[in-house]
Amino acid sequence: MEGILKRKISFFTGYQDKWFVLADDGNIKQFDRQPTVRNQKPKWTMNIILADVTTNEDGLRFVVTASNGRTLKLKAPNKEEREKWTKLFKIINEKHFPLIYSKNEDKGGFGPTAQEQGNVVQSEVSSDEKRSQELFENMSLKPKRNYTMVAAIDFGSAYSGTAFSSKSDFTRNPLHIYVMEGIGKINSMSTKIPTVLLLNPDKKFEAFGNEAEEKYANFAIHDPQYANQCYYFTRFKMQIYNNRDLKKSLTIKDISGKKEMKAVDVFAACIEYLKNATFTRAKEQIPKLEEEDIHWVLTVPAIWTEAARQFMIDAAEKSGIYEDNLTLALEPEAAALCCRSLEIEKKDKGQSPQLGSFSPGSRFLVVDLGGGTVDITANEVMTTGQIKEIHSASGGPWGGNMINTKMWNLLREIFGTKVLSTFSLNNRDDYLDLVRDIERQKRSFNSDSKCTIELPSSLTIEVKKSNPDMVAEKYKGKAEIKKNKLQIIPEVLKSIFKEGIDKIIGYVQKLLNEPETSKVKSILLVGGYASCGLLVHAIKEHFNHLTVICPLQPDVIVLKGAVIMGHMETPIVGRMAKYHYGIALAGGEQKSNFDGSHTSFPTSPQEFYTIIPKGSPIQVNEVVTEYDFPIDVNQEEAYIQIYASEDKQAPKLISEESCRKIGHIRIKLPRFRRTTKLRIVISNDETEFKVVAREEHTGKCFVGVCRFLD
Repeated sequence: MEGILKRKISFFTGYQDKWFVLADDGNIKQFDRQPTVRNQKPKWTMNIILADVTTNEDGLRFVVTASNGRTLKLKAPNKEEREKWTKLFKIINEKHFPLIYSKNEDKGGFGPTAQEQGNVVQSEVSSDEKRSQELFENMSLKPKRNYTMVAAIDFGSAYSGTAFSSKSDFTRNPLHIYVMEGIGKINSMSTKIPTVLLLNPDKKFEAFGNEAEEKYANFAIHDPQYANQCYYFTRFKMQIYNNRDLKKSLTIKDISGKKEMKAVDVFAACIEYLKNATFTRAKEQIPKLEEEDIHWVLTVPAIWTEAARQFMIDAAEKSGIYEDNLTLALEPEAAALCCRSLEIEKKDKGQSPQLGSFSPGSRFLVVDLGGGTVDITANEVMTTGQIKEIHSASGGPWGGNMINTKMWNLLREIFGTKVLSTFSLNNRDDYLDLVRDIERQKRSFNSDSKCTIELPSSLTIEVKKSNPDMVAEKYKGKAEIKKNKLQIIPEVLKSIFKEGIDKIIGYVQKLLNEPETSKVKSILLVGGYASCGLLVHAIKEHFNHLTVICPLQPDVIVLKGAVIMGHMETPIVGRMAKYHYGIALAGGEQKSNFDGSHTSFPTSPQEFYTIIPKGSPIQVNEVVTEYDFPIDVNQEEAYIQIYASEDKQAPKLISEESCRKIGHIRIKLPRFRRTTKLRIVISNDETEFKVVAREEHTGKCFVGVCRFLD
């Protein structure tokens, strides 16, 4: 069957007409228009065997969710046409499982109960081990495609940026990377632009970055009623980090505190803007470039939870980046690969590199000093040039935004809270100029000189109305105004930086005291906050027995490293488990709910069954663990809840305080006519867990979905 259906492309684009061909092998292929030749290459393909199909009440829309979790949101021209497509999906499924697929609608009951000890059986090392590895490689890994270009998006708490390089450029020189410098107005401090989104009252895109700031300021002055109806989001990324029980339904408020949107839509809108701007620029270099020719890399903090990473994948997909074209890069790891390339380039040019920090066997810390978080990883360089983690990623919310907040609190103490509020509401243009100047001062401040902040004339006028002396009594002798410039003595500024610097240094020192990091010889400082001379000086002074490297333009190191990672086959070979990962040993019968979930009625406390111990190495692109799982008659899926614990010792019961549910594994199955058993294989593909299962009698294999976001 083939024909035109509308497909939901992205948050901004909405539905577009596409030509779909559904073949007998279960693959549905997408073309921009009806193919003119028999073997024309499709733009996109998805297998619909064992897919879920849900229909909308409007009679037109329907969603196809494949067994591997990929989704296809479609709209038929009429109800009859939708019925034809959905009916054919079922026919093809029945064709592929003629012996074990139940053709009647009677779901039947559960078969014989599995043996009590047989609910989960750990596999012994056997001759099947090699087969399991091959099974994973064939079914679990993302398909290797011949991409023309790699593009990276560094989505930051304060600033965001993009970069790209073609495969041919990377082959000649890995550092031949084009960093975008034309997304809106250039920020004088960085090639990046503020992570600020402006939507109109209908939640349609208005502007992003500097343009969003200036448009909103203009609306506030000339059309305040319209400005109040718009949605203006800034510095919202930390809400993902701060939310321990993150849900896809999370909403975030805009600057007014009164209007809110789904967080995934806000993130998707930002990513889509950055994606579109980058593609437009890349197409200028390669006119025949298509979106599917680009492999996208999206950076995330290493300390983020699995749920937060899943959230970014969902947001990227909503922005129009399909999962097969997407890789997540952990920010410190990307920075390490870029710094290694920079040192190699120095050597090639006859300069003085610090290449010993990246020679095989070398161990180093990467301290990614971002706007929201400080992200720390401990790594070792392999003989292949690849990197492996030697201690699980850690860090905290001590990024540069913490200093910005303290500096604004200082201005409120000097001038008065009411004065600052009136100024920021009535003079948005001047307020934005002051925000940027404070950011510049934060990055350039050193301990030897006064901090000088340029004050807009509108602020000095407002201050004089409230206090003719201009400066609060408490700060006389510590701060003064000369020619519309606020000068603050170094001691006051040092006190603002002290708490954050002490926390960063203390945490790094604690990490270096761990046995795994005893051979660390170098510390890499990257991220926008690494431009702050006071912070870098303090770290170098405290760790003077180590080599501390702070490259030029530390704010784009992660971005460039992400592009390099996208070109490499397996840049990271292994990580350390941050938690004890486990599943619950069923203590009783499970019943299927109407929505497809399961409710357990345990007869005894459910035990925590460890599948990955905390601190154990997780090899990338290899089997992490495998076990057997019983399947009853007519059971349509295997649904396994995943738990985690940060305690030193693994919990015994899932009810213990340290144990929390973090996700689930779902494997769609045909309805077997007898009890059987699945060999479930869990592996790690870059930053995600992957699942494949093999049925013991028929040998048929099924790809599962491992999700950490409900």
